[in-house]
Amino acid sequence: MDTATREEVSQYAMLASIEGKAFEDVKFYSFSRLSRSGRVDTPRALFGNSALIRKASSHFDFVLIGKGFSESGITNMDAPYPSSRPPVTEDYDYVSDSDLEEELLESDDEDSSETLIFKDSIGSLHTLSTTAKRGKDQSSGLEDTDGGAGEIDGTTEKRDPPVQDQTKEGNLTRQGRVVFIEDIAYRTWKAFVFYAYSGRLSFASLKSQERARPDISKRNQKDFFEPPPCSPKSMYRLAEKYGIDSLKEEALKDIQSKLSPRNILTELFSSFTLLHPGVQEIEIEYLRDHIRDPSIIERLPTWFQYLEDGELPRGAASVLASVLVKVVASRPCPNKCNSTTSMYCSSCRKPY
Repeated sequence: MDTATREEVSQYAMLASIEGKAFEDVKFYSFSRLSRSGRVDTPRALFGNSALIRKASSHFDFVLIGKGFSESGITNMDAPYPSSRPPVTEDYDYVSDSDLEEELLESDDEDSSETLIFKDSIGSLHTLSTTAKRGKDQSSGLEDTDGGAGEIDGTTEKRDPPVQDQTKEGNLTRQGRVVFIEDIAYRTWKAFVFYAYSGRLSFASLKSQERARPDISKRNQKDFFEPPPCSPKSMYRLAEKYGIDSLKEEALKDIQSKLSPRNILTELFSSFTLLHPGVQEIEIEYLRDHIRDPSIIERLPTWFQYLEDGELPRGAASVLASVLVKVVASRPCPNKCNSTTSMYCSSCRKPY
């Protein structure tokens, strides 16, 4: 299988399913929500084909062929989320992950209950009705108005059942491996599984782009055949973690394409950028090349003040120093473009 292409592995998996073997032979649980308390919770299930996922990265070999994890043995994939595992994680190291749904609160005085609304980064809504005295991090009765690969009827689709309801009726069960993903968001993992199948990606806009994100509850019919969207930053983080260089490069190119004079400072001094040197490098270059843009000049004093007040993440000062060194080593374009370079203008491309 190591030398087979993705298409060949896919055909192998489909042929096996025709002969009676299950196409979906692995179940993943990943967390989907950032609660008001700042904890990451609400595990949700996704299913996949282990051969295609292993083809995407050899990292998964020791997980999906029974080595390395105690939970990777064959078990009932239709069983609910195990009560022995906590439905929350304290170890998620990327709490600004825009692929995590955000928890909002609305009060309903008529029935003395509260409705929690989970709004994700691209506008879908998830609701959870609870009694007034229920603990703030309990999550039962989740209704997903986004849905998954449901049945399409016009512009609507069937909704994914919540985790606790994802069991089959009767005694028939699917056998396979169950893997728990502790530090990758449900939305990111869903996009990755689709990528492992098809090689296709759909990246959402950055929060800093100051534009309305599409409401996926109002998608038209052709949108249901497109890859599930995810944050390019979240996918870059996944690709770096699992050593998938081609995927990492795609995510990096998308991040680069979404930089502008209006959001470069926000992106450059984000905790994400400061943790990823590859992203940091392209953003420092972008700022150097556009340092004379009026939008950047207008915003710079505010960011200097943030630095002085200690409001920026650790490492921000060294990034700023790198920018200043590059700017000093550059010259303004002789054609009066709002750019600098040591070789040619990045705006008009004329050498000097």
